[in-house]
Amino acid sequence: MTTERVTNVTIVDADLSRADHQNALVKMLDAYMRDPMEGGEPPSEHVKRDLVPGLRAHPACHVFLAYRDDLAVGFSICFLGFSTFLARPLLNIHDIFVDLSVRGRGIGAMLLKRIESRARDLNCCRITLEVREDNRVARGLYRKVGFDRVVVGEDRIALEFWHKPLT
Repeated sequence: MTTERVTNVTIVDADLSRADHQNALVKMLDAYMRDPMEGGEPPSEHVKRDLVPGLRAHPACHVFLAYRDDLAVGFSICFLGFSTFLARPLLNIHDIFVDLSVRGRGIGAMLLKRIESRARDLNCCRITLEVREDNRVARGLYRKVGFDRVVVGEDRIALEFWHKPLT
């Protein structure tokens, strides 16, 4: 099966002081959260209301929007972190999403290329992300552009991502 490349796609640094970028981001987050791979539930009114102000207040946030012509079709939210082992910044891809209507046509790769460019501009030592074990398509794309599972030590022990919810 061959997939047709999408034309007229632009990746922009979101300016979250602009209402059109704010609206595009909230719309894309809504589509992302409704995706069955992400739980299938829309964001709460609280999330819709507080997302943009929260991101604008975060000093290490980088948001990218993908547009096809004038329609938002994807986004990524990244946060600058720091590697203590390498004493350099790193960029974590917290969210990355491409609308179902244009998946498989290179937009995810375009977002990742833009993220890598920003990470290089910031002198980052690496880019990090999380991906579901059963998301074969995303894992394939990430591997294709150079990502791989994190392993440490001579025995190449895989790391796991853990969390503790705070309510």
